[in-house]
Amino acid sequence: MSDFRTKIRDFIEQNRLLRPGMTVVVGVSGGADSVALLHILKELAPEYSLQLHVAHLNHLLRPGARAEAAFVQRLAHKWKIPVTTGCCRVARLAAFSGLGIEEAARQARYQFLSYVARRVGAQRIAVGHNADDRVETVLFNIMRGTGPAGLSGIPARRGIVIRPLLGVTREEIEAYCRDRGLAWCTDPSNLETFYFRNKIRRKLLPYLRREFNPNLDQAILRLADIMQAENFFLERLASRLLKSFTRERKFGKVELFLADFLRLPLALQRRLLRAGVRVAGGSLRGLGYRHLDDCLNFLARGPAGGEIHLPHGVRLKKNYDLFKITIGETEAELKEVSQKLEVPGKTDVPSLGLTIHAETWVKSRAEKSHFFHTPNKRYQAFFDYDKIKLPLYVRTRRPGDRIRLLGLGGTKKIKKLFSDLKIPRLERDRIPLIASNDSIYWVAGYRRSEEAQVTPETKRILVLRVFKRIEGNW
Repeated sequence: MSDFRTKIRDFIEQNRLLRPGMTVVVGVSGGADSVALLHILKELAPEYSLQLHVAHLNHLLRPGARAEAAFVQRLAHKWKIPVTTGCCRVARLAAFSGLGIEEAARQARYQFLSYVARRVGAQRIAVGHNADDRVETVLFNIMRGTGPAGLSGIPARRGIVIRPLLGVTREEIEAYCRDRGLAWCTDPSNLETFYFRNKIRRKLLPYLRREFNPNLDQAILRLADIMQAENFFLERLASRLLKSFTRERKFGKVELFLADFLRLPLALQRRLLRAGVRVAGGSLRGLGYRHLDDCLNFLARGPAGGEIHLPHGVRLKKNYDLFKITIGETEAELKEVSQKLEVPGKTDVPSLGLTIHAETWVKSRAEKSHFFHTPNKRYQAFFDYDKIKLPLYVRTRRPGDRIRLLGLGGTKKIKKLFSDLKIPRLERDRIPLIASNDSIYWVAGYRRSEEAQVTPETKRILVLRVFKRIEGNW
């Protein structure tokens, strides 16, 4: 066994990334990292009894992207590994969601990998991040402001996503590919300095190595290892404290004893707040130092009965003895939403935190299309445009709402549908329905009506896509 392969296998064992008999989706872009990752996992597959499945997403950002997709398909077929490819118009996704191109591409990629993993029943998703990526991530996080989690860089595992190459450098990976005669694709955008991460890689790191410390990478990786261990310990401590300080916890709300909380050290107060938001079902994205500082000042000195609003619908409310973290509006505060849909066009629905894009296609265009316009296909639907009763509205549920489901032979109450799908009660009044005055055509993300189905006789197709504008379950 080669030294490189031994190093990867030891890293997998030390971090418990794989168990025998697993199905693993391998994200392969065509670059050296992902090609080496696929080759190593192919070599280790008999030892671990692994079933591999290749996944490749074309971001449609560069002219050479189609050739890279073809390269990945040929490689998978050569090695007799099943492969799924998809496409996403990342530039359009970024424009709709208000994200930068890099972040939109990252979200699309992970949503696609998750979709493939669900479809093939995979227990792991393997991606090709390496030690250099971890160094660059730590510097990136330092420059935007971060805490211990950010100083840890990229974890070896998060959920079902694993990174077996995190202990080896890009140089080692390329040497391995050359030694094994493995070809790979070079993404020309990695050589540009337009993107912030590329500036770190191409400009900042070479300068710091040359002028300050030739062993800078090793120093940063040591820092990341230390902070990862300490962050893990403090996170577990915060979770235990949350249980002992909590008066009530359920989906959408966590209530804690104020006096006990205020006696904690500052570092644990910050972590407890983040843990409370997470347990209540809220998003931590965008919840930064300034927000936590505002919360701590409010809890220590703010008025009883007051509240503070945080990103993504998180609220902090306080009385004399307790404070609670709530997500979104309470059931009493929820208001019915009804907004006309622009067809064709883009409709922002701020009260639900989403954007709906409507397009009309002629049938011939639809037959040629195979693109993943929306990374999560649950939030994309097709209808016979000439059978839709305009105008359409995006709205929330009303008493007595019914939908004519595919294959049901009748109608079903929306209330009963939500119950059958086991959707939490707090979420039900925020699920968008696409409807005309007479019919509900689509419960976005869950079920569509049998009305206005696309058939061989369809001439024009209405394409609806839902984009969540804040991080959440979508």
